[in-house]
This record gives sequence, structure tokens and C-alpha cells, in this order.
Amino acid sequence: MEKGLTPAGSCSARLVSMSLPAKLTVTLFLALAGGGYLVALANIYAHHHDADLDPKMSIDDLRRVYHGLSKTVTSEARKSRQSEMLKEVSPGGKMRKNLEAGGPEAIRALMGWLEGGAKEADFARPELFLPGDPSAQQVIAKCCVRCHNAADGEEADKPWAKDKQSPPQFTMVAKFALPREGPTETKTETVYLAPTDWKELVQITHAHVFTIPVFTLIVAGLFLLTGLSPKVKLVIGPLPMLAVLGEIAGWWLARPFEPFIILIATTGAVFGTSLAFQILCVFGSMWFGRKAANL
Repeated sequence: MEKGLTPAGSCSARLVSMSLPAKLTVTLFLALAGGGYLVALANIYAHHHDADLDPKMSIDDLRRVYHGLSKTVTSEARKSRQSEMLKEVSPGGKMRKNLEAGGPEAIRALMGWLEGGAKEADFARPELFLPGDPSAQQVIAKCCVRCHNAADGEEADKPWAKDKQSPPQFTMVAKFALPREGPTETKTETVYLAPTDWKELVQITHAHVFTIPVFTLIVAGLFLLTGLSPKVKLVIGPLPMLAVLGEIAGWWLARPFEPFIILIATTGAVFGTSLAFQILCVFGSMWFGRKAANL
């Protein structure tokens, strides 16, 4: 080593003095390592950004994945109101007496059909509830069509058949039989969102332990060849590896102990920042560093 050349300077010279093929190879490796990490971040976002049932990425997404989360959710739904026909044939309705004239089976058949949502598939189906019961269509024909027909009925403005002799048509009855939409009802409930199954977490841990340390070590080794001071290397060199260790440990510690969620978030940020710093330092030292006069 030439007198006056520091060890750090020697290391820096090693990177900048590499052959062009070696520089291109290392540059491609750095691009793959950095790009791969960015893809990993995109994968985390794609799979976990709505883990807490909220599309925004937050600490609660990590909490749900690694610890479990109790979440208060609010949903809105329209309440159904009684149909006009059901209201009229219910006890106290103006058509109740006409329905009662058909007997218990008529009451059971028509009321049951209306309370079940007045489904078209069940309109002409007899014995829907008990053997011997008429269909809703038959009940309406017997008890209602005399008044509710379009030809000469007293309720011609609410026709359920064309005339007294015609069978009731579902398309004519549906307007009065189907439930009506009511006001919007807001419902709030608390649900528990379970964490990732421990078997899946074992698989994820296995994959990360055998892959991330490999490229992290290579990048760190190249970083130690830059011309930065030994103190900077002492701090930044092992930092990505320590962050990986802390994050993976946090995955398991957070299952019983929720505060370790903060460890996962912190070490993840430290890993990404320190790895990016190392990659940039290696790239800069390799392509733009100064060559030593003699090594």
C-alpha cells in the first residue's frame, strides 16, 4: 500500500477499479435487489392494505395480520316495509274479513306467502306450508278478485285479475304484494379479525429467513468496500441485517404481545432506508469514486 493511502481509501479504490463487466454485473445486481424490495412493498400493500377492512394502509393492518383486531363496523341496509296487500289482510285490515271467509287454510297460505316475500315461484304453488293448503293465487281468486278486477270490480283501480273469471296474474298482484323499501337502517357491530394462521406464518418466516439475508449480506459486503469512514460502516453495515432479525422476531412476539406491532413497523422502515442507503453508496463509489494512484 502506498504511504498515506488509508484502508478506507483502498476499499473505495477496489470498487472503482473493477473491470467494466464486473461493474455492470454488480450494477444489475443492485438494480434487482432494489427493484425486488420495491416489488415486495407493493406486494405488502396489495395483500394487507385492507386487512382491517379499511382501504387505507395503517398500523391496524399490521395489528390484524400479526396479532388480531377487534373492529367496530357500520353497515347500512334498507328496511323492508309491509306490502300494501299484507297490511290489508292482516288483523285489523279492511280485507281481513274477506280472507277469513276462506278459512284457516286460506289465511295461512296467503299470509305465509306475503310474509315470505311474495316470491313469484311460490305464487301458484299449493301446499306451501301444510298439505291441503291452497296456493296464494287460489286464495286471491276466491277471496279478492270479486272486487279487485279490472273489468267491473269495486277496486278496479287495484286490479289483481282482468275480470272475475280470469285467474289472478302475478304481474298484476306484485305491485301490491311485494315488500316496499323503507328507510335506511344503520347497524353497528364489533367483529374480531383473526391474525394470520400460525402455519402460514411459519411458511412466510421460512421463506424470508432463507432469502433476505443472502442479498442483504452481499449488499452489505459491497458497502464495506466503499470509502466511507469506519464509524459509518460500523453503524450502517449491520443495520439491515439487524432490522430483518427484529422484524421477523416481531411477527411472532406480536401474536401474544400487541406492542410488538410497533417493532414490526419500525424495523421494516429501518431495513428499507438502510438498504437503499447502502445501494446508493455502492453505486456511487463504484462509478464515480476516485481511483488511487497505486494499491
